[in-house]
Amino acid sequence: MMNEQPALDTDQDILFLLTGQWDDADGGPWLCADCCTMEGALEVNPHWSKSVRVVRIEAARPRPEIVALLDEDHQNAPTLILAADTVAHQDPEAEVNGLRIYTDPKTICRQLAACYGGAQPK
Repeated sequence: MMNEQPALDTDQDILFLLTGQWDDADGGPWLCADCCTMEGALEVNPHWSKSVRVVRIEAARPRPEIVALLDEDHQNAPTLILAADTVAHQDPEAEVNGLRIYTDPKTICRQLAACYGGAQPK
């Protein structure tokens, strides 16, 4: 069971990541390789967690934390939601409910590095 999260403030960039492993109808245990990539990038760039709200959620769908901000069609993880005043250094993959988002881990890392400094994928 995940800890209760405070209400999410979209005045700050938000990064959603899946936590742990899970089983489903196709078997398991599974992990999200893209979320693992992001966890590694956060280890290399710990200062990102001071500028970006990192929200770790369970894999089971629906993912209410993401759906509340976006919609059921955009509940993938990882997902980076940009705050209104954050400069997009690459075109966002989508805009949902007026929020600009990225879901590709390399693009997310490049965006965070451009905004907050640090290492990014080659």
